[in-house]
Amino acid sequence: MNALVREFYYYYWLLRTWNVRRKFPKYQIMTLEQTLAAIVKERKSVSRLGDADFLLLIEERDVSYQRLSNEIAQRLQAVLDCRDPRFLACLPDTLVDQSECRRSTEVHWKSFVYKYGQRLARCFDTNYTYGNSNMTRIYMNFHDKTKSPELFQQIKTIWNQKHVVVVEGKFTRFGIANDLLDNALSVKRIIGPHMNAFESIDTIKNALLNFSKDEVLFLFSLGPTATILCHELAIEGYWAVDIGNLDLEYMWMKANATEKVSIKGRFSVETSTSVMDLTLDPVDAKVYQESIVLDLSIAE
Repeated sequence: MNALVREFYYYYWLLRTWNVRRKFPKYQIMTLEQTLAAIVKERKSVSRLGDADFLLLIEERDVSYQRLSNEIAQRLQAVLDCRDPRFLACLPDTLVDQSECRRSTEVHWKSFVYKYGQRLARCFDTNYTYGNSNMTRIYMNFHDKTKSPELFQQIKTIWNQKHVVVVEGKFTRFGIANDLLDNALSVKRIIGPHMNAFESIDTIKNALLNFSKDEVLFLFSLGPTATILCHELAIEGYWAVDIGNLDLEYMWMKANATEKVSIKGRFSVETSTSVMDLTLDPVDAKVYQESIVLDLSIAE
């Protein structure tokens, strides 16, 4: 299909779906910078919901790394309903505005709203100002990637001179083989299951409750389980930030990648599993292993 025909079908689709998409409310969502300021200056805990969380929320289907259950849907809704001043629920600004996105991202979110918007609207609140889930999606989806380095520097101030506990999946390895966490005072890790981590959520939460509320910052990269736990830990008085795929975005930026390519030592559902190399270089493997204080993935 040549470019002219593709453009014709794109604009035809926009017109054909407009009547449904236009009814989706324009929710109040902070900018990336406002969201980061709320975390750094106000010490807000944040949970970030995205398309996979939405599919679980409306009980549509399993997602690639998490089985659906009524309980997970209910606990995701509790995240959205929380109005505790220590906590900020986040939605992607791309739900309501795709003007800064490249075409593939724009089409994805317009299609998502067209297909699921009516059901999602029952879960959201037009009177609440949400944080921006895309605070960790600050490279690959942009047309203009020139502001990405500065955004990464702003994000790194969240954990500057903090004692960090990373709660992540078995092959996430956040901040390994890069300098993302170099400015943290210390880094410890709790490793969760690679798949279906929600089924271990109570075990993970109980382990985290042993840490001091005043001394640690939890950084989560554990899918919908992270979304839920950041909320529940915030209610307990902890500082917890759902940091998601920031590490992959950072590695893509460092590689000047134009597509979502596999990164050595990392697993991602967003890249081809057939070309993944999950091994770490010996020096990086040593740093990673020495930072692990609890591995809850061992039974996998």
